[in-house]
Amino acid sequence: MYESHTVSRPAEAVLVLAALSAGRLVAQEPLERERTVAKVSFEGNRAVDDYTLGISISTSGPRGFFLFTMFGGGERQPFDEAEFRRDVLRVQLLYRRFGYFEARVDTVVRRTGGSGGSGGSGASGGSVRVTFRIVEGPPVILDSVVVIGVDSIMPPARLVRRLPLREGRPFNRFAFDYSADTIAAALRDRGYPFPEIFRSYTVDRVTRLARAEFEVVPGAHARVGAVSIAGSRNVTSRTIRRALGVKEGDEFSQRRLLEGQLALYRSDLFRYASVGVHADSPLVGGVDSLVRVSVQIADAPRARLRAGAGYGTVDCGRTSATFTWANFTGGARRLEVTSRVSKIGAADPFAWGLKNSLCAALAGDRFSDRINFFNDMTITQPALLGRRLSVSVSLFAERSSEFNAYERVATGGVVSMGVPVGRVPLTLAYRLERRRTRADDATFCIAFDQCDAQTIRQLEEYRRQATLSLSVSDARTNSPLDPSQGRVYSAQVASAQPAFGSEVAFTKVLAEAAWYRSLGRGWVAAFRVRGGAVRAGDVTVRDSAGQATTIRFIPPSERFYAGGPTSVRGFGRNAMGPIAYVIDTITGPGQQDTTVRSSALGSNGIALANVELRAPSPILPRRFGFSLFVDAGQLWEDTPGGLAPSGVRVTPGMGLRIATPLGPMRLDVAYNRYPNTPGRLYRVVGNQLNLISGAYAGPPRGTGLGDRLMWHFSVGQAF
Repeated sequence: MYESHTVSRPAEAVLVLAALSAGRLVAQEPLERERTVAKVSFEGNRAVDDYTLGISISTSGPRGFFLFTMFGGGERQPFDEAEFRRDVLRVQLLYRRFGYFEARVDTVVRRTGGSGGSGGSGASGGSVRVTFRIVEGPPVILDSVVVIGVDSIMPPARLVRRLPLREGRPFNRFAFDYSADTIAAALRDRGYPFPEIFRSYTVDRVTRLARAEFEVVPGAHARVGAVSIAGSRNVTSRTIRRALGVKEGDEFSQRRLLEGQLALYRSDLFRYASVGVHADSPLVGGVDSLVRVSVQIADAPRARLRAGAGYGTVDCGRTSATFTWANFTGGARRLEVTSRVSKIGAADPFAWGLKNSLCAALAGDRFSDRINFFNDMTITQPALLGRRLSVSVSLFAERSSEFNAYERVATGGVVSMGVPVGRVPLTLAYRLERRRTRADDATFCIAFDQCDAQTIRQLEEYRRQATLSLSVSDARTNSPLDPSQGRVYSAQVASAQPAFGSEVAFTKVLAEAAWYRSLGRGWVAAFRVRGGAVRAGDVTVRDSAGQATTIRFIPPSERFYAGGPTSVRGFGRNAMGPIAYVIDTITGPGQQDTTVRSSALGSNGIALANVELRAPSPILPRRFGFSLFVDAGQLWEDTPGGLAPSGVRVTPGMGLRIATPLGPMRLDVAYNRYPNTPGRLYRVVGNQLNLISGAYAGPPRGTGLGDRLMWHFSVGQAF
């Protein structure tokens, strides 16, 4: 038996009429309106998740804050018998749209409390627990998709590959509707603003196969004939047109209109922006090859201040503030002043005696003795050369530290230019700064073979560093905080050379890619790979005898580190790579303490890979989730014989996720089966660094399961 459908939907109409009839019949029966719904659940559903089913029906469970509803609280909804019977038909209709034409729905209603019993009026109240038992049955499979009428514009096969409708999968009516919109959007992006899409499908109920067909009438090819702007009082039309990037005579493109609308929002000049074809008079002079573009906007406040505070295990207390002045001196220029401070409670002058309590994670870090800060002032000129180019100039001062690795202090400026290449933004930047990097003496002794105290002090002095970088990034995900679908690519090449005005020389390459794929019902598979290398240049220093020496030197802040909550989670922060151990002897009145501390050396090359499976919790799946992950990484050291690998490290683990407005709050635990990373052991004697052992195995470590576990707590996904 075949079913052919165009605009009318007879099968769905019959079900809708049945639902209305059911409502009229039960209207004559006594209703249990005083009963409330304690719980709604679904059984047997695989193709459609609980959340989608829940929002498609009228009967709903308690509402309110999820912690209240967990323990029986929240606002309970009245149980409406008529709507409940309609809900059965609503679920059947929903399954038909997902391609399951033979789905059957049964219900179980458990009544508790009240004097009405199972069939009374429920005058004294009570509650019900509703279960929808679903037998999905076999789906109707989409056998073919045909698009007619686009041969002169683009290959139909390429257009079919872009459609959400997929051959060989259940025939999804939602995807069928979205596919028509996708075809229309593709034509509008190619200069056809008024396409008509006629869609139809046939279903063979015997073979359970479906065929979808889209017949396209493109309409006239058009250009932009006029651009009308309305709504702004503070910004000139010239500035708006430059930010919009669309002018008279351009080929019509819906994508370019959307990009122009996004550029208006990004300018921070407008709280509302709408760009599209003029609704009242879309054609210019009645000519179908010229269309009128309408821009409706509303001005935003020119000055805004944002501030916030928080806590992190490595940052301890932290705070930030940003002041933005839009349309600074006109021309859509933007002035932005940013200030951030961290390690509050752990570092001077805001230590407050909390380093061993609230900030205990930093107690052994010698680079957390002073606060970290970042102050920046940036002026950005967007929309140069028809929105193809933007330029920004920044001045900054900062002090930042990396746990057990280094401290960097720098002042300087950055000039950057951004230009889109297709849909991918490309940024060219020149950074000039006066900076110094303080690291452990053992780092210089091992990584650069410079153990002389005077030479080390010279390497820690302020130096001029000029870096030219080229970076590209492309993020296409469905959420910036917790993506479940899409991809992210980024790559950067940076070089500091004497020809650029730098006293430090190196070349650094770093690339990263992440993919996210939804597996249905809230399950997500996430993958990430990251790789980079840095090549050292020459620096001239003088030893204690005054003799000049040329060494290959990379500032510790430009080297690679691994281990931590966003890297290889089986290791502590920066603890996976090569490490030096230093014995400190602290002598006080009547006592002498000896401690062994570690110092991360950094590496010349890095490769990381992460695989993570994210799943919703069986209880409150929208609030809680779990993850299983495997992290792997390897670092390379620069040796006289070339780059030497340190060995691949693989650590599996699992985690808990709690949804928050700032992103998922994350608790991860990973298993590390490897022994401590061996390294050289030094003793500090006065200002001298004496080698004690060339292969120290690190502090003693237990062999129990708890000793092999590494815990991390943070906010935001690992990648």
